[in-house]
Amino acid sequence: MSEKGIKNFNKRIEAIEEILAAAAGGDFAAQIDIDMDAADLLTSVETGINLLIADLGEEVQESRKRADDLAEKLELIEKQRKAIEELSTPIIKIWDEVLVLPLIGALDTRRSQKLTESLLTEIALTQSKIAILDITGVPGVDSAVANHLLKTVSSVKLLGAHCVVTGIRPEVAQTIVHLGVDLSDVETLSNLSEGLKWAFRHLKLMAEARKS
Repeated sequence: MSEKGIKNFNKRIEAIEEILAAAAGGDFAAQIDIDMDAADLLTSVETGINLLIADLGEEVQESRKRADDLAEKLELIEKQRKAIEELSTPIIKIWDEVLVLPLIGALDTRRSQKLTESLLTEIALTQSKIAILDITGVPGVDSAVANHLLKTVSSVKLLGAHCVVTGIRPEVAQTIVHLGVDLSDVETLSNLSEGLKWAFRHLKLMAEARKS
């Protein structure tokens, strides 16, 4: 090979190395300039590298698109989860200074913590004096959830409000007793109707006490 040919060969090798380095860094736009009129053994290598880099670029682009699509779907799922969570733990102001939190569905530690935070925030905002936790729609209670209900009642008391738990079904009551959870310091009533009556009586007593 002539000296000119060796220089040209070395130049092409350097170009290949630069293109491969760029591809390794994430740049798949660059391609090796190929003189097809002077094709030789190295030309097939250059052509193969160009095709490989082009394919890699397409794969990376597709991967990024799939990653973006996945991120969007995960964001949508999270929004839907939050919406369902809010719908399943609505805090209703049914009377001046009286809030009702009807719980529906299974309770886990995470959801229990969320409802406590929401309830305490609402009590502080509305300056409510009575909160009714109705668990009629809760299928079951484990020790963690039962203890969290106790903590919720205690937290409500610390804000200067009263808390009553209604809707404890027989099977739930048996579970609580079996778990050894002490609810003796918690006002409990059979259903929401009784809870509302208790709340109105309590409000009346509070109003009379303020007058006297």
